[in-house]
Amino acid sequence: MLTQRLMAAAIGLPILAAVIASPEPIFAAAIEAILAIAAFELVRSAQMEDGELTVPIGAAAATAVLVALTRTGVGPSTWALLVPTALALALLIRGRTTFGDSLTGWWIGAVLYLGVLGGHFVLLRGLDEGQRWLLVMLAAVFATDTGAYAIGRLFGRHKIAPRISPKKTWEGAVGGYAFGAVAGVAVPLLLLDEAPATAVVVLIAAGVPIAAISGDLVESALKRRLGVKNVSNLLPGHGGFLDRLDSLLFAGPWIYWSVRWLN
Repeated sequence: MLTQRLMAAAIGLPILAAVIASPEPIFAAAIEAILAIAAFELVRSAQMEDGELTVPIGAAAATAVLVALTRTGVGPSTWALLVPTALALALLIRGRTTFGDSLTGWWIGAVLYLGVLGGHFVLLRGLDEGQRWLLVMLAAVFATDTGAYAIGRLFGRHKIAPRISPKKTWEGAVGGYAFGAVAGVAVPLLLLDEAPATAVVVLIAAGVPIAAISGDLVESALKRRLGVKNVSNLLPGHGGFLDRLDSLLFAGPWIYWSVRWLN
């Protein structure tokens, strides 16, 4: 498992760096492809019968939503779509409703989840110094994940949500929050050419670790509802694309709106 993870990282990190450094149209196309794959994974995991067209159509619809948000000038109004996205995810996790127990519900949820939340990666790239803000997002989220894993392994005793994610502990969450908060302060100040507003740094340091941990737990809850460990095995040792995007999907909107409204 560790060897597979290291090999995937050795291949994936240079590709990720190249995507971030690429011109905006290439970056957007790459993000659209990645999110389409993630939507494909989630809808396929929820599909009750083989042979239906819902899976590829779900991937195409998520991509269409992303393109609409980032290419038609409605980006500034995207925040309004966060409410139905949150509602859809809550209904899917809760289940026991017509929406949460139907393939249609999972299809709509996947389109909003990946299209709306993932669309913020492209919106973030379009801001001044957008490439560097993307690096801030990645650094803060990876620091949170690393801190949560390391501290959780060393000191973890008290489970956060054992029915959803048995390995996550409060001690790990505190460690992840501390690591993420430090990165959320240090990386923007070190990386950006123009120092961001103090309020933005505070919001990033305070909010991104919570967003990252919440995103991880939400995806774990979705997988628990579907009865799967990973939504796919496309990334050896890591699961699927959605399994790698879960924390970023919540962190991206937080950073984007923090920068847009306060910087």
